[in-house]
Amino acid sequence: MNNNRSSRHENKEKKVNRLYNLLIAVVAVLIVFVGGTMILGNKDKSDNQAETTQNNPQTNDQKTDKTAKKDDDSSKDDQATEDQSSEEDQSSEDDQSSEDDQATDEESNDSDSQAEVEKNPEPGVAERKVDPSWDSVGTSQDAPAATYKKGSTDWNEMLKAVGEGSGISPSNMTVWRLGNNGGVGKAVATVSPKGNSSTKYRVQIEWVDGEGWKPAVVDKLQ
Repeated sequence: MNNNRSSRHENKEKKVNRLYNLLIAVVAVLIVFVGGTMILGNKDKSDNQAETTQNNPQTNDQKTDKTAKKDDDSSKDDQATEDQSSEEDQSSEDDQSSEDDQATDEESNDSDSQAEVEKNPEPGVAERKVDPSWDSVGTSQDAPAATYKKGSTDWNEMLKAVGEGSGISPSNMTVWRLGNNGGVGKAVATVSPKGNSSTKYRVQIEWVDGEGWKPAVVDKLQ
């Protein structure tokens, strides 16, 4: 009887020991499996990251694009600086041109200021002008012909001098009179612009040897 009990107890302990050993083996297998899975997972993750970097160079391209954009912005800034410098240079040239024009106008005004203008110097004359800046018109003659022949060289040169004093071009001039004014080297003409006979000028001209005729006195008639 006691031997049977002892035999059953030993069998029970053996079963429990085998169960424990089995559980320990299962746990060991699970530990190895889990550990291996984790190691393999980390390796796969690293490989995937390396492959993503190799196959998708977007990050490097973005850096390159940013660098290119920065260089482009810098180029635009340099171009803007050049444009501003060009505008400043152009402005300086315009200012210089304005100063030159102003100087020319001042010289012209100085020339006008040399002219002597007299109002109503005599009956029938509204204004008399004598300007030292008037110059000879040039000539191809050795001396004035004093013939007062219309269309002759002397006639044309006299009309050129008359136009210089009156401000009327000979091609736009109506000649009312052109004749002697007290000597071979003196003449006088009465002229007006074509189509405006109400505005008349009496122009006295003089001969200068080697230089031709020049205005001497200009009267604006009433």
